[in-house]
Amino acid sequence: MAAKQMNIKDYNKQEATLRLSCTCGWEGKAKEAYGELYEAVLDFECPKCDTTLLIVDLIVDAQKYFDHKASKKP
Repeated sequence: MAAKQMNIKDYNKQEATLRLSCTCGWEGKAKEAYGELYEAVLDFECPKCDTTLLIVDLIVDAQKYFDHKASKKP
């Protein structure tokens, strides 16, 4: 089962009602899953079997992101 993907704007709109399910049988709200924040994504894993269920892209404007990253290089 491939993880569902969405951007941060869609996630914010659906956060209160977004439900996830896993092949192991677990079902629940996204905020009940294990969330892990990375630099550009937030992923949610099943609390029962650790399968990645949802990947949220946090980058709204890719050009601004890459310009910001380039400006941080020593």
